[in-house]
Order: sequence, then C-alpha cells, then structure tokens
Amino acid sequence: MFAKRAGKGAFLVIANTLESGERVEVLLQGKFRGEDGAAALTDRRVVLANDREWKPDVEIVELRAGLTVQGWQDDRSASLTFQRGASGATLEHISDRELAQRMAALVRSRAGG
Repeated sequence: MFAKRAGKGAFLVIANTLESGERVEVLLQGKFRGEDGAAALTDRRVVLANDREWKPDVEIVELRAGLTVQGWQDDRSASLTFQRGASGATLEHISDRELAQRMAALVRSRAGG
C-alpha cells in the first residue's frame, strides 16, 4: 500500500512541469536524490522529480545527441542514470525493472545512441 503512495508527490511535481500538449509515454517510480521520486519520458524529454518538502528537486533531461543512459538491476530493483558530459541524474530503487529497461531503450533510440 505504501509503495503505491510513495511517488504521488513526485507525480504531481512532474505533471506541473509538463508543457501544453506534451505526452507522457513512460512513467517510473523510485528514489531521486534520496527522496521518493519519479521519472517521466515524454515525447520531448525526460523529467525527474522528487517530493522533497517545500522545494522538490526537478531535473530536465533533453533528448539530444550526447545523452547516455546507464542501467543496473538486481533481483528486486533497477536504477537508471541519465548523463550528458559531467552532469547526470539517477533514479534508484525502481521496482518495475522491465519498464525501466523500456525507458532506457526508448531514450537511447531518441538520443541517437
């Protein structure tokens, strides 16, 4: 029950950052910068957010050349790191490993790598 509620605040933060007409294609729940968080792959970009009280962290990752995605998984969870140059953003403790793999594959194909 608590796992289903864990991403609720982050989902709201992501929804608030979407532009008019932007479509979410994949949505993951996990931990972002140490708090309950989520990542959304849209038709334009990747948005990561957490539900840190008073000032949530939000990271926008544009789908352009030079973006790499690294993924790790074990028998219980997965992690994805989106990196361009020296800057990167990681969503950890993703319980739906297959959905994480799908997001990584889609991001790689759209970023040209």
